Amino acid sequence: MIYKLHSLLLLVSFVIVNGSEKPYEELVTGFDRLRSSVIVRKIEMPVMANLDFAAYDRNPILNDPAKVKLKKRPPDMVLDSITFGGALQELKNSLSELPLSKEEKNRPLAWKPLLKKLWNVVKNDRLQQITAEIENYKWADSSVFQPYQQITTAFISQKDSVPEIWIKIEFSPWVKFLKSVDDEDRDGIKEVYGRLDTDDINPDSLKKAAFWIKNEYCSKVLDRSEAVDWVTDLASYWYPTRNTDLLEISAGESWPGKDTGKKAKKEMKKMFVTDPLAVMEGKPFSPDKPVYNVFVVQFPEIAKSESVEPDFSSGTYDSSVSQNFTANRIRFQNEVKESGVYESQEEKNGSFAIALKNWLNSVPPDQMAFEGRDGWLFFRKSLESLLSGDIILQAEDKNPLPHLSMFHRYLKSHGVNMLFVVVPNKEEVYFDKFPEGVSDSLSGYANPFNRKVLADLQDSGVEVIDLLPLFLQEKKNGSILKEPLFQKQDTHWTTRGLKIAAEAISKRVKTYAWYDNPDESRFVKIDTIVNRVGDLVERLPAGRQPLYGPMTLEAVQVRKNDGSLLKGNRFSPILLIGDSFTGAFESIDCKSAGVGSHIASKTGLEVEVITSWGGGPLVRKKAMSSREKDLDKKRLVVYMMSARDLFNYNQGWEKFPE
Repeated sequence: MIYKLHSLLLLVSFVIVNGSEKPYEELVTGFDRLRSSVIVRKIEMPVMANLDFAAYDRNPILNDPAKVKLKKRPPDMVLDSITFGGALQELKNSLSELPLSKEEKNRPLAWKPLLKKLWNVVKNDRLQQITAEIENYKWADSSVFQPYQQITTAFISQKDSVPEIWIKIEFSPWVKFLKSVDDEDRDGIKEVYGRLDTDDINPDSLKKAAFWIKNEYCSKVLDRSEAVDWVTDLASYWYPTRNTDLLEISAGESWPGKDTGKKAKKEMKKMFVTDPLAVMEGKPFSPDKPVYNVFVVQFPEIAKSESVEPDFSSGTYDSSVSQNFTANRIRFQNEVKESGVYESQEEKNGSFAIALKNWLNSVPPDQMAFEGRDGWLFFRKSLESLLSGDIILQAEDKNPLPHLSMFHRYLKSHGVNMLFVVVPNKEEVYFDKFPEGVSDSLSGYANPFNRKVLADLQDSGVEVIDLLPLFLQEKKNGSILKEPLFQKQDTHWTTRGLKIAAEAISKRVKTYAWYDNPDESRFVKIDTIVNRVGDLVERLPAGRQPLYGPMTLEAVQVRKNDGSLLKGNRFSPILLIGDSFTGAFESIDCKSAGVGSHIASKTGLEVEVITSWGGGPLVRKKAMSSREKDLDKKRLVVYMMSARDLFNYNQGWEKFPE
């Protein structure tokens, strides 16, 4: 069966937009939220509220498979006594018992994305605090790191003049001790409903929030471009813990395809989806157990013409040895002369390694974010990568050297140059923000083997852009008035950091023989700001999350002279591929303000960007499957990825070419 939606008119009645229709329809028959590996959700009305609910409601990609054994079991409790310290009132066992109108019950809202958006509306963190009180409630056993319960859904009720917020709380599958709580929909998850205690929130703030929810969140219909931005943001946000990535689906192509997992194909029961909005693949539990999210929305057809980028380059492959390549080699040699071989450098940092291991072991292994000094947060996988040892001694599927060397030879055979750019770990630059005593004994680089792997790559013929010395020097040069190079609450860089990378890459681009000095004034730059909570906040224990509100970040958009956003296309001579660092500020948050756009502004050459939210090691096959036929139009591939994924990347390096 081929499933394809009919055209969707954007002129819709207020009644339909505001909830008389379901937010989504699940198309997979026999769907089981605890066991299924695929969801296919048809969204008739692409307002933000419906898209968020389709993504967060009963989604297997968000399951936590942890099996928890309680050391102490709480006593049986009657329903009315489950108030989470007074945060919840008027508890009910089913949706039908709530004192809401039919329209209000038919307008469920996904709580987590709504909570993030509401902060920007009301600038009040009390709802975050109430959420933490509920989700951090540990009953009789506080040693359990995983949340016993989470708020999943909200319903807004207009009672008298002040809105009320009713919520649905779902308990983890291992919570079996609440005999008075039902599993209303028989999906294996118990739930309760209740009204949030919002008495200490300014009534005007609640009114403002309810007005925005009704007239913006539930009413503004998104076009295809805006919906693509939404799912791109979603994939980037889930990536650190769910290993999510967006699959390349060409126009007219159907899913599932030949590379889709067997389990998902079986669950689809010979149903195919043509032209989905997006197909997201996540690997939250194991690289061998993918989970697919398919979102189906049919938008009106709008004819678009793809502009052809003028060819400002001449010739093809440049085989000369560059000044950058030579300077790198000299730098790596001098570092060994001054500090000893890499094994010796690691030995000198023995005390640091012990202190770092103790810090890592001080919190539960499932906690992915760590709190440092002055509001800085750090990512477990990045901290662990500082203890990598010699990276090229890993097993073949973990060792980046043979895979990058092979990809370099593949591009060379097509007449295309390659630069490999490792983005330093935030932890390699701001180790001074670790808790007191962790990095006090650090001498030299935090991980000398991240230096060795770059030297090894150059020895194999792969030219690199060496950013770490530039970042460390810029950190020394920076004044207290400047923003840091990395976001304090996120794994990614700031505009200041990405501009340093863009400058280094652009400087090398201008020395290629095929570079023909195009007019850089074709582009203009516009200063702006964006608000972002950061991808590490939600990785903290629930009780700590309210301490970290949204950050205000500087951004610099790059636009064409006609005012339109700069977007590279398949005719662009430079192809930037990589992990989420290529998408930061480029396709999420502030658009056209990422490293690709800044390379374009500094070289005068448009840059096409292909991002693998699932990680840098996976992007080669993804990029070449859709661009191999256009390689004759490319002069350079810039391959960018985070340093942490050079070590023990959980999904392994895909072989390409096979």
